[in-house]
Amino acid sequence: MLNCAPALSETKLAQCCAPGNPVSGSEYIGTLAKKTLRSITFYRHSYSDTYFEGSEVSDYQGTESGYDFIGEVISYGLINKLTVEAELGYYIDKYQDSEVLDRFTTYGFTNAVVSAKYAVFKTKNDMELTFGAGAKFPVTRKIFEDEYGVPFPQEIQPSTGAFGFVGQLFFFKGFQEKKWRLVIHGRYEVNGYNSVDYRFGDAIFASVYIGRSFAKNWAATVQLRNEFRFEDWQSDTRYLVTGGDILFVSPQVSYTFKPKLTVSVSGDIPVFRHYNGVQLGPKYAFGISVVKDFCL
Repeated sequence: MLNCAPALSETKLAQCCAPGNPVSGSEYIGTLAKKTLRSITFYRHSYSDTYFEGSEVSDYQGTESGYDFIGEVISYGLINKLTVEAELGYYIDKYQDSEVLDRFTTYGFTNAVVSAKYAVFKTKNDMELTFGAGAKFPVTRKIFEDEYGVPFPQEIQPSTGAFGFVGQLFFFKGFQEKKWRLVIHGRYEVNGYNSVDYRFGDAIFASVYIGRSFAKNWAATVQLRNEFRFEDWQSDTRYLVTGGDILFVSPQVSYTFKPKLTVSVSGDIPVFRHYNGVQLGPKYAFGISVVKDFCL
């Protein structure tokens, strides 16, 4: 770890295109040393073309969807155990293309998140337990519509358009002179109702990372990440064909340049999924992130 101290219908899109900040591959960062500023800049591409009913491939096909996303996370260590953080992202392109419906394309800012993390336990080099909490808020509440004023599907919109809450848990343990490391990360997101009285279901993200340094400046990490989403709501009506559970295996390779600059390449491979009803699930995703530390 770097620091500044010495050393709606019957079918629906699913997790593949839910509004919000996509996982960057670098979200397991805990608290920073005092007066350390960290920038995490990342790009992510995702693609989907297969519908599932429960855990099985559905007979309903003929739609593809995906996005290109850039994001930024800025963190600052107020004291050695307290870090403040801001997240913001932008969809360059977010689309759904169907054989029976028009192509929907949107772009724009997603929700911003402002939060704080506090290390309830932290040693110098090899262990940390941190809790965090923050607020989500829409940078824009723009609703994309067709030429007749009919709104595009909610899941195609770049932002939830609503306020919300984020809670986090982070645990880090290093082994054998930092060659091996274990990270456990949990995140709970609560979404409110937007201007059209729609509320995206709350989401739970749980990740386990196992990483190892190899060769000079190189590191490899394997992440096992579970994403569980509750059903969406329209006013007092619950959409029973939204929400579900999906498990990813995400390999990542990183190279650290001097001074304090790390570049990582990662991918997402779904290995288990179970959706409510018939939904379009993610096929694959990949991304690149750049982490830079500044000592102020």
